[in-house]
Amino acid sequence: MVGFKYKYLQIKVVKEFFKLTEEFAKKIIEIENLRKRVGNFLRELSKASLSLDREILEEKIIIPVERRDLEDLKIAGVDGGIVKHSLHGIDLMLLRAVGVIFYFKNNKLEKVDYWPEALPAPIPKVIFDPFTDVELEVNSNFERQLVEVKNAVELVEKFKPDILFLDGSIIPHYTERPAEHSLLFPTYRKLIEAYTELFYKVRESGTVLAGIIEDSRGTRFCEIVNQRILARVKDEIATEIKLLLNRTRDTNLLTYALKFGERTFVFRYSSFPEQHPILKEFGGKIANSIFSFYLKTAEFDRPLRVDFFAEKEFIKLANFISSILLALAGHSSYGMPSVLIEADQRAKLSEKDLELFYHDLLAKAGNLAALFLQRREQRPF
Repeated sequence: MVGFKYKYLQIKVVKEFFKLTEEFAKKIIEIENLRKRVGNFLRELSKASLSLDREILEEKIIIPVERRDLEDLKIAGVDGGIVKHSLHGIDLMLLRAVGVIFYFKNNKLEKVDYWPEALPAPIPKVIFDPFTDVELEVNSNFERQLVEVKNAVELVEKFKPDILFLDGSIIPHYTERPAEHSLLFPTYRKLIEAYTELFYKVRESGTVLAGIIEDSRGTRFCEIVNQRILARVKDEIATEIKLLLNRTRDTNLLTYALKFGERTFVFRYSSFPEQHPILKEFGGKIANSIFSFYLKTAEFDRPLRVDFFAEKEFIKLANFISSILLALAGHSSYGMPSVLIEADQRAKLSEKDLELFYHDLLAKAGNLAALFLQRREQRPF
């Protein structure tokens, strides 16, 4: 009898589970259909010309871009890898950043250089600070970006590429400014200094700097459309669209609005750069020189977000960057540029690399308490 009741409860739980997933599926379909309608609405709206202001920097919402022939161009990309592990008393980390330089001549890849080399040894780090789990994640993010930006600075100085792509934004990302008394603050300051140096280096060398965000969670484009464009539209659908845009990431919408070879209008990274918690660290001139747009580089992939540095002619630069990205995206279902794919493959680190680091430390320091594995890794069951 007990077994029968238990089996009955199991069946009931499973039925409730599938009922919930069915409801979720219906909701997802409903929202995606609405996003598709909004995407089509934006395409229609793009036929008209927009009035320019501080937020609307181009007359069209959607702009077609032509693929550029890669003639006599030096194109670079930088990416980094990280693996980490927490022990009883310390945290271990391995980092690696690799720069890749593609030399194109007559639309063909003629040569490839790497910085500092094709497969550099990882940088080992031992974290002695008593970070919380959240602080450790933030610190790891700082450390990874720091090695990437330092690599980018050295690469620009040595190779002076025509354009440099970073994997991720061109300002510190996935973070907020830590308190000055925080253990995180010294690394944060180094990060700001490294980015500042990069801006000066690309200005000096004439290198175009752009960051490619593969899986953007940004909502800035939707906010601009909502607050600046739909406010001017007298249409019944506008109210429905506004509600949707408040709950939609940019790429969710632009998957339906953009076609292959199209980009959005250029927009400022922030409406008020001098008040932005990160941008204001760089001062007014740099803070006001960070722009963004979205570009669909592959027919069956979602749009990429592109952040770039431009002190003048930002529309011309956006078209230049877009035309190169279209030329470098060689796969119909994956839109990342080949130079960053190569950098990613070279920078990757594995758990095996970290195990070697741990066992080498253990052999040299002995079985000390700081090197004990955490209990969850030693459970006898």
